Amino acid sequence: MLFYSSPTYWLSYKKSYILRMMGALCGVLMLFIILFKWPMKPREEQNNQGLMAVYQEEIILQPMVITRQNIGVAAPPKPMVPVLAPEYRLIEEDFLTIERPNLLVDDFEQARNVSTGWIGNEQKITGDPDRFARYKKIVEPSYSNEVLASNDKYEIGVEMIVDSSGKVVEAYISSIEQLLDNGESIERDQVQLGILEAIIEAAFMWEFIPAVKEGKTVKTQRTEFFNFGSVDC
Repeated sequence: MLFYSSPTYWLSYKKSYILRMMGALCGVLMLFIILFKWPMKPREEQNNQGLMAVYQEEIILQPMVITRQNIGVAAPPKPMVPVLAPEYRLIEEDFLTIERPNLLVDDFEQARNVSTGWIGNEQKITGDPDRFARYKKIVEPSYSNEVLASNDKYEIGVEMIVDSSGKVVEAYISSIEQLLDNGESIERDQVQLGILEAIIEAAFMWEFIPAVKEGKTVKTQRTEFFNFGSVDC
């Protein structure tokens, strides 16, 4: 009884108590390790095959292309296709001051049957003037690209009515002849669409120095020929 109440006993008891508690705690930890972490697997080494595949990848280097910026003068702009416009040649200029004749009543019937007379506001066509009408301005027909692509050759006659001022007041087709390579010609009633229209349009733009009969300018009729597909066209 005295042994349990001595100070030495209690001091050794306290030391052993701490050791027993630490031993119990270690036993509990070992129990948890055995239940949840056993058997322990060693850490796997890093797979180097992926790294080797990356290192073994082929790298292809393409040849270097050296480019230089053009610092010179810029290229000129693309030329514009000129618009086809009728061409004309000024042949001769003649300025005449003509007064309208003042016919008497007695001469009216004679003037009706004479080619140089005036009938109301309209003048008759003169067939035998003292001086025929002369060229003042000639306009060439302006054909479209589709018409110019044709290989045919024509000689087209146009009847023109030229008034006393030298203007063409009437124009119509009088003849159409197709020119063959062997030198022969064939009469035609029609040609490719666009040829006759361009010729008539150009004919109305012609100008003449009017014909003169007995000192007066008169209306006349004349025939002009247009060549299509030839050198003159």
